[in-house]
Amino acid sequence: MAAISCTHCGADLTAPQSVRIAEYHFGHMEKVDEDPGFKYHFEQADNFTLLCNSCKRLVRTLPMNK
Repeated sequence: MAAISCTHCGADLTAPQSVRIAEYHFGHMEKVDEDPGFKYHFEQADNFTLLCNSCKRLVRTLPMNK
């Protein structure tokens, strides 16, 4: 079986701590009369990204399962 490697730098992505999984948080703000003056509403993102820890570049974007 061939090793999975980064297409940019060739690093082995099967090694421990070789990828960073980035999940993005989206949302919107609403003005309220209470302190601090706004309220943030989180919305679930529909995808996440895998980043190579060696070169810090995007390896792949994958959909999230709900």
